[in-house]
Amino acid sequence: MKNSVSVIIPVYNEEKYLDRCLSTMLDQTYTDLEIIVVDDDSTDNSQTIIKKYPVKYLHQPHRGPAAAKNLGAEHANGDILVFGDGDIHYDKHFIEDLTSLIVEGKAIGTYSKEMYVANPENIWSQCYNINLNLDFHRKVKKDFPDTYTGFKAIKKDLFINAGGFDDVGYGEDLTLYPKIKIKSQAARNAISYHYNPDSARETFTTARWIGRGNNKNPIFTLLRLVKYSLPASIMVGLYKSVKYRKYYFIIFKTVWDFGVLIGIINSFINKQHAK
Repeated sequence: MKNSVSVIIPVYNEEKYLDRCLSTMLDQTYTDLEIIVVDDDSTDNSQTIIKKYPVKYLHQPHRGPAAAKNLGAEHANGDILVFGDGDIHYDKHFIEDLTSLIVEGKAIGTYSKEMYVANPENIWSQCYNINLNLDFHRKVKKDFPDTYTGFKAIKKDLFINAGGFDDVGYGEDLTLYPKIKIKSQAARNAISYHYNPDSARETFTTARWIGRGNNKNPIFTLLRLVKYSLPASIMVGLYKSVKYRKYYFIIFKTVWDFGVLIGIINSFINKQHAK
């Protein structure tokens, strides 16, 4: 039995990527599809770009991806929810592949291991993957497990009954599992292409956002402060610069870790989670 699908795409200042994101989502082989774009109060040209396309447009004050995805879910008509991002473009079979296990009754939720880097030739993008010990072309390792605590697609009724994603900042897609106690399954194929930060500014902004998330545990937060301190940045930066023979990595590492530190401090001063 085929199910209707609602794709929810939170957007905050994604004007560089939105045209390709939305055009590839509108070109899917899965036809019973509703696309909902939630503008998280973008300050760039994102709103104008979104309104060029036949999608459902929603707007919210700048609150971050968890609130945006929850808002989209409230307005969704589909039996299955799929969560995308404005800086991703998709293979034309993506929705069909991502939801197939749910449609077949073999899973309540899924995620994809076939996530690739859209800008692997960029120096900052390469450094981003070096920092995560990944191949320049992949977003996750090839041996990533077949079950996971994060969700890219899920039955709508289960998502709503669980209360949606928790507002923790970065990593909101991991907050469903503690409430439903069922892991998602790796989808078959479901290929997508994600843009890594491609400049010093985007590296800092992304790192700051990650720093703002998940700071409720004081011991964990203290360990994060040590991990991203300047001495640690220099030590790890030098080591990986030599190991990978990418000597600009130390510059990336310094910018990245400084951004994470600023994000952690932000989360305590103004409780901000949003990017």
